[in-house]
Amino acid sequence: MPQHRRSRLSGYTLVEMLTTIAVLVIVMGLMVSLARRVRTQSAESVTKNLLRNLDTLMSQYYAKYRRLPEVFPFAPKPVADGPSFDEPTLQRTALRNNRELLRVLRGQVDLTRRTFADLPISIYDEATLRDAWGTPIVFMPAFHPAIGIAPGNRSFFVSAGPDGHFLTRDDNLYSYEGPSPKEYETEP
Repeated sequence: MPQHRRSRLSGYTLVEMLTTIAVLVIVMGLMVSLARRVRTQSAESVTKNLLRNLDTLMSQYYAKYRRLPEVFPFAPKPVADGPSFDEPTLQRTALRNNRELLRVLRGQVDLTRRTFADLPISIYDEATLRDAWGTPIVFMPAFHPAIGIAPGNRSFFVSAGPDGHFLTRDDNLYSYEGPSPKEYETEP
């Protein structure tokens, strides 16, 4: 009587397949997390460089004219019982402040296409200058307690940061946070 051999089918078991899928899901999750972190750091780096460049332009402007440009104020002075403004108001005034500042710089400091030539149109479209998250960058000629206070009461530029809200200061980026020209100060 011939003895039949039991042949085992080659292939993967259900446990092996589920283990492989679980490992792939974990690796993909780590890759997405890393990509998100790199993207956030890149956006922050682009915005910080832009703020430093604006600070340099303002330094050149001040050296030439011995005054700061007069632009639409970003935020009104706070009143005794709290701020007299909200985030939607700040978003509207940020855009107006930004456009007026660019108009002044373009006309007075010979702001040419080369100054921001490397920036994508989503950041600089010749009319507005936005941070990497799409919010207008704001010029503050002096301190404002709700927005920020620069050392020496000097003027500064501010980005609303990743959340796009100026009133949440924990993620805002300021031109005075990194190395920048300190050639000018505003009078208190």
